[in-house]
Amino acid sequence: MATRNLAAKFVEVAGVHGTREALVDGPVRITHQDALRRAAVVAARLLTRGVAPGDRVAILLPNCWQYAIGYCGAQLAGAIVVLVNTRLAEPELEHILTDSGATVIVTNGTLAARVPTAFADRIVTTDVLLAEAGTGEEVDPGTLPGHARTLDDTAHLLYTSGTTGRPKGAMHTHANLLFNAGTVQERLGAAVGERTLIAAPMFHATGTVSQFLGFFTAGACCVFTPAFKAETAVELVTSERITFFAGVAAMLRLILLKAEDTASDLSALRLFVMGGSAVPEAFPAEVSRRLPGLELGNVWGLTEATSIVTYTQGEEYLSHTATVGKPVAGVEVAISVEGGRPRDVRDTVGELCVRGPVVVGGYWNNPDATASTFVDGWLHTGDVGSVDADGFVRVLDRLKDMIIRGGENIYSLEVETVLAAHPDVAEVAVVGVPDPIFDERVCAVVVARPGHTPTVESLRAHAAASLADYKVPAEIRFASELPRNPSGKVLKRRLIEGSAPTEGAR
Repeated sequence: MATRNLAAKFVEVAGVHGTREALVDGPVRITHQDALRRAAVVAARLLTRGVAPGDRVAILLPNCWQYAIGYCGAQLAGAIVVLVNTRLAEPELEHILTDSGATVIVTNGTLAARVPTAFADRIVTTDVLLAEAGTGEEVDPGTLPGHARTLDDTAHLLYTSGTTGRPKGAMHTHANLLFNAGTVQERLGAAVGERTLIAAPMFHATGTVSQFLGFFTAGACCVFTPAFKAETAVELVTSERITFFAGVAAMLRLILLKAEDTASDLSALRLFVMGGSAVPEAFPAEVSRRLPGLELGNVWGLTEATSIVTYTQGEEYLSHTATVGKPVAGVEVAISVEGGRPRDVRDTVGELCVRGPVVVGGYWNNPDATASTFVDGWLHTGDVGSVDADGFVRVLDRLKDMIIRGGENIYSLEVETVLAAHPDVAEVAVVGVPDPIFDERVCAVVVARPGHTPTVESLRAHAAASLADYKVPAEIRFASELPRNPSGKVLKRRLIEGSAPTEGAR
């Protein structure tokens, strides 16, 4: 019989793997049994605060053990968790908290200061919510209302920017998350004895959906680090005997360089899964030379498809490095040519469409965007690609004007809208340009208003007031005009190649 929801899964895992280590964060070490006990107390405290099944509980925290326990506690209470990006500017935070209708915001003392004042009365800090349970506060997790949630109910909201520039909350159901966890266990090897280092932000699908839920529900151990730093990653991979890590190729490149400098032992690491950015052609050979016992995997996924859509690993990956692998079991990938119905056609370029148990329930509170993206059971991804004769998927380009900086998705239109509001700007186009570390960086090409002379500093400051730091242009060029085709559309490819009539960066 299939597990009916995450609450039931957490109870099941604790019953089978109770004394095994589940969460590690610095000196804090928590077993599966203790994780469930703490989460049950959190659930009870949320219920006391008036949280009812289906209410939204926002989590605004860096990667930490409190995030994991808070997430599990909210699920046991039957709430819908809102995964909030800690790097958002105040206007972005306000939109997400308003759109989701979050009744409680779980955060820490530092991040609480960034919550818009209109939501101040909804804040509960981790030192209060996750304080060690006192005598008489023990809670039977089997009695909590989260057990009444169904597979089709929304378990959490993960906000992703769209081509309109307004973040949309993808509704991940309990069925979506449990299915993806099964894929992680079947394909990525999450199992008892495995130890994953979670450096990907927990407000990303990789961090929470695939690494935390995928490994935690397998009885494995999750080790947290608040952000990726090569030195810290090498220390943890070595000391915690990490077996699995996920990130962009640049992360592994930096880890290998730091490990070489420090003569660190990375031999426990068996698999590194890459996604979210292009993989340099020579990279697999470099990894094989430096760490021959390490296998590489490549994944393609997106928030609207829960996390994983296609996957390839090891020798299969090495023989198909230009692809992102085949669809995982139970998932279909088809091609929509010129907006037509998705079809199983081979070696034909078009929009990649996805169908199966990974496709989420739509966008929260946004029926128009849901109707245009999820059509007749198919998710229209906005990515251009093809499927070859053997079923391997190639992702060739993006219909959505998106930049991927170190695994972070940045939509050009969102940045353009902010910069265009600067009083000295007449026109602006934003593109991703190659970066040796992050694969792409944000570049804005600005046409100034006649008689005005905007500076790089003033434009960055203007952008930083409304955008997360990673969206603020790293490079700003000035041009007399933007290159356009006969129909008036800006030729962004020419901007990326640097062939626009630029006047340089000031």
